[in-house]
Amino acid sequence: MQGLLDHNETAAKKHLSTEHIENKYKIYFGLGLCINLTHAPKVFKVSPAGIKLGDYLVRSLDSSAFKQSFLDLGTGTGVHALLMRKLGNNDITATDISEISIKQAKFHENLNFKNNKIEFHTGDLFEDLSERRFQTIVFNPPGWRTPSQALINKLRKADPATELPIQAMFYGDEVVSRFLEQLPAHLNSKGKAIIGLNSLIGIQDVLSRYIQKHRGTPPLAYKLIERHTIPLLYYSNAWQSIEKSLKEEFEKWSTRDLAAYSTDAHGNIFWSYEIIELYHRTT
Repeated sequence: MQGLLDHNETAAKKHLSTEHIENKYKIYFGLGLCINLTHAPKVFKVSPAGIKLGDYLVRSLDSSAFKQSFLDLGTGTGVHALLMRKLGNNDITATDISEISIKQAKFHENLNFKNNKIEFHTGDLFEDLSERRFQTIVFNPPGWRTPSQALINKLRKADPATELPIQAMFYGDEVVSRFLEQLPAHLNSKGKAIIGLNSLIGIQDVLSRYIQKHRGTPPLAYKLIERHTIPLLYYSNAWQSIEKSLKEEFEKWSTRDLAAYSTDAHGNIFWSYEIIELYHRTT
């Protein structure tokens, strides 16, 4: 997977500065909080799900959270880390597996604050964070589960150099499973992790396997906080071009209870975005 991520990332970097100037946009999160952002190749523009997660952070975190450590895992554009800084937090760490995403997130911090205070790291999940523990951890993982080899072949054929890498959206079930295993070592004893899950990763499948792996008593407890129904977006012109194949793949997942979604009379897909809190089990 790392090889896929690195594919043409160097070429994307060459266009980053010009894209910053040409593709500005702004997101409002309430309480007068606006984040100025830019769109760059191979980095997700903030999705409706990302906005929902940011809205939840503004509504749910009290002033005590702004004085404690905060980790934005898979930061992408950096929007949730930036939002926490807007709220007054001065102990913020943000990571992403993509070097180009980290470069853009740093640019966005300077764009919004004219200086840089967030501690950024490039790495897979908690890589390069040693044994540091955080009070609040936020994660918005890839939204679709691991594709079949047949679909991977079609994605590779359709995916030009300027498009998003496959793992930016796929392999969500594998990523979340690893996140659940690594999280206890990085979460404060009374801390919480806030994760936004797409029903196309197969939430029931992921959580059931997690519970079974730990023989019914996993180290983390969890609860559903809120749920939103969101229309499916393909995010990439290449992915849009193989819409039929993607829908066939989703249907295969659904028939095996590995994904959940609904469709309307026109065949449009609607998925469930579920914000879940995780914390150390006490009993």
